[in-house]
Amino acid sequence: MLLFLQVYLAIAVHALLAAGRNIFQRDNATASAFVTAGNGTFQLNGKYFRFYGTNAYWAHMTTDYDMDMTFHDIAAIGIKAVRTWAFNDVPSKPHSGPYFQILGSGKATINEGADGLQRLDKLVATADKYGLKLILTLTNNWNPDRQMPAASAWSRRESYQSKELLPRGYLPNDYGGIDAYVRAFHPEGTHDLFYTDRTIIEAFKNYVKAVVTRYSQHPAVMAYELGNDLRCSSTLKASSNCNPQNITRWAAEISQYIKELDHKHLVTVGDSGFYCLDCPKLFAKNSTPKQPALEGPSFDGSYGIDADDLVAIPSIDFGSLQIAPEQVQLFPVLEDVDFATQAIGDGGKWIEIHSQTSILQKKPEVVLSAGIVPKTDWDLFVPNDQVTLQHDGVPCRGVEDFQVDYSLAYWASAALNGNVDGVLESNWVQTGFTSRGTKSLWDGDKRPWEKRTGRYHGAATGQNSRQFASSSPPING
Repeated sequence: MLLFLQVYLAIAVHALLAAGRNIFQRDNATASAFVTAGNGTFQLNGKYFRFYGTNAYWAHMTTDYDMDMTFHDIAAIGIKAVRTWAFNDVPSKPHSGPYFQILGSGKATINEGADGLQRLDKLVATADKYGLKLILTLTNNWNPDRQMPAASAWSRRESYQSKELLPRGYLPNDYGGIDAYVRAFHPEGTHDLFYTDRTIIEAFKNYVKAVVTRYSQHPAVMAYELGNDLRCSSTLKASSNCNPQNITRWAAEISQYIKELDHKHLVTVGDSGFYCLDCPKLFAKNSTPKQPALEGPSFDGSYGIDADDLVAIPSIDFGSLQIAPEQVQLFPVLEDVDFATQAIGDGGKWIEIHSQTSILQKKPEVVLSAGIVPKTDWDLFVPNDQVTLQHDGVPCRGVEDFQVDYSLAYWASAALNGNVDGVLESNWVQTGFTSRGTKSLWDGDKRPWEKRTGRYHGAATGQNSRQFASSSPPING
């Protein structure tokens, strides 16, 4: 009798959990519609579309079950958009885990198999199941060269034993990218060859075609992003010839190519929103005026980016910006102001400036990634150009938990009160994975940095989502 009751209770609990997983109701009308852009705004299913979202660069590395759980949980709190990596470049076939393209010895070989682009197919289908809109990023500015781990990819049970060699795919800069192309085709080349070398450009366009043509009729895809945080340099140095015009010309060519392949989806550049106030413009008829408050590398073209000119490209539908205070000092350091206070304020100013850019260029703007690292997770922080977790003794620049909460609410408010129509939190790290994932419940204290989720789980996420949704009235006329 006792055994019968145990079995019965187990079945009942399983049924309740399964039912709970299906509580989310998909809005079929919205899910089946394409997001469009015009007159400085997004539109979806007859309404202005303003959205709060998140990043899940790693989503295609998980199992089907964990991917479903992740997108369910994201949609359940009201998030409307997810940005994810639609690339996974490797120098040779890995021991395990998905990969989309092998880049090596002057060749690019696309993987169309079950551990290749079919994983991206599954991701798009799962997002569609929950009515989410995807921003698919096609490459990354950051890809430090490192030893290929012998262990399996991070979504599998086998994992790493130290901070020195993280499993493949654990970090956002470990999916290939611009430097992977340069290393494959010009091993001694500079980072900016990606934007000018015809062999590399054609290889990239070939990969772009493979992705874009798969989803040309799929409404779950909101937009294609040319590349994350594009700029002149990375872990590979820039040549003396790199300038904003080179990257703008490249962006114009690639975005126009995408439009030729697929006219239904939006395209954005993916840069962090840097300016070049004194640069000659190739496309922009109006641009941000120079003023004393706008000075330093974020405004003088040092990064090789000219946000005004990029968003003015006819085949670019909306502008992009990012906020990562630990990675980039957006404005000159203020005396007698602590890091957290300046970082939060600078993020708000960055959004306000891009609100004006939206008005000038008559195109929407989106914060593709916004976040700030709390002190409790400082040992999880890895700079874009590095591949290992922080070692003891590295000064902590993290902020208090309440400041994380405040920063997200403040930046979302600045966007809502301005002309920035989307804000995406920097990283969603799902808990409860069945396939190892980012949280280990059976390791004890072997890897204490895995005990935390690595993302903000406070009140601001759901409330910000609701605020953006409620600010999207029907389009008149």
